[in-house]
Amino acid sequence: MSARAWVMAGAGAALLVLGVGGAMHTRAGLRALAALGVPCPADRVSAAQVDHVRRAGLAGLRGDTPAPVRPAVAGLLLDMTTEAQAQALLARAHAACEVQARGYRHLRCRGVDAAALGLAGPPVSEMWLSFGPAGRLVGVDVYRRGMRPDDVRAVWSDAAGRLRAALGAPGLAVGDPAPDVLAASPIQTARVQYRYADYVATVTAAHLPQTGLSVREQYLSARM
Repeated sequence: MSARAWVMAGAGAALLVLGVGGAMHTRAGLRALAALGVPCPADRVSAAQVDHVRRAGLAGLRGDTPAPVRPAVAGLLLDMTTEAQAQALLARAHAACEVQARGYRHLRCRGVDAAALGLAGPPVSEMWLSFGPAGRLVGVDVYRRGMRPDDVRAVWSDAAGRLRAALGAPGLAVGDPAPDVLAASPIQTARVQYRYADYVATVTAAHLPQTGLSVREQYLSARM
């Protein structure tokens, strides 16, 4: 994938999660929110405005049929788990989390023990849980960066394998997640994605100059 294609894909992904507060500071997020009349997204954006942009992003990704199951991680349930329930679960996993309110409410957790979440591989660099206007979980983003080749293999196999076991072959599969392929040039990526009327799940492995080898898992409610 070209550098331009990667940047565009990243911008699209950032808009899509808009559950993840950091997306507010991407150029794509700023442009979209400015169009809604929001001059300073981090401070002034409302839940309704975030919801509007999120729905617009999901509209282009949703499939036609509902998902038979909607897996996430650590027993978290999309459209069901509340912020209080998520905080209790993460406390049991000894995760250090902070609450952020940027339109939606979010839990941002860093350095989380993967095994405590039922995941393979090294500690989670950053994890975002996003809660919609109804106070229920609408997005889970699990990101690990600066990884060794063996870690990439373990995390990709675990994440992609869990989705395949639950949902079968992905609707979209691009690139080669092998660490040597990813590391062959400064910007490389591989992705699998599942698109349903009520659920979108994506696993992305990448090699970027500033973060090295990384794997990102994203689980989103696509219910409108």
